[in-house]
Amino acid sequence: MDNPTTAIDAIGGRRPLNAESFAARAYETALNPLRNPVKEVMDLCPSVEKTPPVLGIFNDVPWYRFRESEAHAWAKAGFLWIVNDAEHTQWEGCYGREQNAAELRLGLLPVQRLHREAVSAHGDSYQLGARATMRPYGTTYAEAERYYRSVNFPLPGRATPDDRGGYPVRTGDRSMMFTPDELRGAETEVQGWLQFETAEYILDTELRDRVLDLMAGQGRNKACGFVGPFDAILREGEVPAMGRAVNDLFVAAASRGVHMGRVVGSGAMENPADIEDGMVEAIEHGARLICVHPFTSDMTYRGAAAMADPFFRACARCGF
Repeated sequence: MDNPTTAIDAIGGRRPLNAESFAARAYETALNPLRNPVKEVMDLCPSVEKTPPVLGIFNDVPWYRFRESEAHAWAKAGFLWIVNDAEHTQWEGCYGREQNAAELRLGLLPVQRLHREAVSAHGDSYQLGARATMRPYGTTYAEAERYYRSVNFPLPGRATPDDRGGYPVRTGDRSMMFTPDELRGAETEVQGWLQFETAEYILDTELRDRVLDLMAGQGRNKACGFVGPFDAILREGEVPAMGRAVNDLFVAAASRGVHMGRVVGSGAMENPADIEDGMVEAIEHGARLICVHPFTSDMTYRGAAAMADPFFRACARCGF
């Protein structure tokens, strides 16, 4: 991939993906199973403004019902990152080594969302192949600070109780990294995605900016943010200032080199034109991690309905 400038460039230059695209993704992952396909796109771009948006979706399919053929369809359609949701689906959403490896072979970034109380589980998720984790419901600076300590290996002699625990990391040839330097060198591509879905993180601009500065301090493209508008509204009610504050958050994050994203759409926004307009608004304000609002389990019905629609339109045209 050379300097991607469009959303199609970011997924390899074509949509739907063809066999050669999948072969190239599998080959790259065999060489480096620790790769992060979304961070690769970000790293090739000089700024957030120049980074093309990438498409994602939340995955509520239990790990034991995961099928690689379904994930193949997600990737072929142009999705690049998948949030395996273990916050609300709990243990069923904790994807293991085999499921994460399958997603990565298809060129999909496995993002493991965990419940807000999780600490050491973030580092453990990396050991199982997730290349990013997501932490929801932050309300204080200390929570954000603790999260970013938990996703990093400690510096010898400067460890805190929240730092990530040690466990050997394997490279592409299954060599094991044991020393502190080897461990840190092997895990350069992991990311910490922090959710902004409370008034404290969205409306309180002083706290918001402190958290964004902390994220920028993690290193280039190491920390990303994600807005959950449904949760923000659920917690705070219909706050008129929320929409503008979310857009201001995107602008503030982009100015610090921090990539942000959001879900676009809801039960009240099913019209594709409205969803498209919402995505345009988010992208124009600096959001780059764009997420559709249906879950992966909804694709079965939506696909079946789309395939059945011509039949019912034909029947109506014939008077039946």
